Amino acid sequence: MARVVIKLPRISVEKRRVEPVLIDVDKLRAHEEIVPGRLRDLVEKIKREGVVDLPIIVAPIPGTDKYLIVDGHHRWAAVKELGYRKVPAIIIDYFDPSVKLETWYPAIRGRIDDFLREAREAGLIIEGCRVNDLGEAEKLADSGRYAFVVIGRRGECYIIHGGIEEQKKVSKILAKINLEDKADLYYYGVREEALRDLEKGEIDYLFLRKPPTKEEVMELARQNKVYSPKTTRHILPYQPEFTNTPLEELK
Repeated sequence: MARVVIKLPRISVEKRRVEPVLIDVDKLRAHEEIVPGRLRDLVEKIKREGVVDLPIIVAPIPGTDKYLIVDGHHRWAAVKELGYRKVPAIIIDYFDPSVKLETWYPAIRGRIDDFLREAREAGLIIEGCRVNDLGEAEKLADSGRYAFVVIGRRGECYIIHGGIEEQKKVSKILAKINLEDKADLYYYGVREEALRDLEKGEIDYLFLRKPPTKEEVMELARQNKVYSPKTTRHILPYQPEFTNTPLEELK
């Protein structure tokens, strides 16, 4: 059975109790796609427990009366699907320097052939590239000219042309080959750890991309558009404690 592995460094973050406010679900704007299986599981959990355990994290979208969902897309979508009008939320200043924005880096353990075949059938434009070292591959990815730069542990390099829409296609193909047991799928929250694992042979191919900026995330939300799942990784100065808001309060 192919695995999905999430890799994050262990860090100590202060836990803080913050009383949530209730915000109309229609006032919120997602910036990442919803994963159907994850949403289904969360809907069942909320129905079973009768509460929303954690508030979502939101930030005002400048020039509008809407809010960006920073963290908690699936909780918001589950509450909405269950027919409730409000969702518990904590409002933050998105542009405060203490709120950090990174990206996730997908990787696979397995052959690249299945991915390349599926990607080309989906219309993605892929070509080989030449880099002398991992540093050159990083610079190529950080140029922002491509959806992804894919590097292999034996020095292989592929450029996937495009932008946000092409990243969505890549995300779906990676999920597909994982579900078909053709490759283990990894998501790295820190690029340096991903590069170390690639060099050690713990993964076979790493997908590098330029992290989005806060301004880009806000603009996407303003246009009511979304990234693929696991594009943004927000790091908050604290971890909210459970508040267990009863569903009755969300009507």
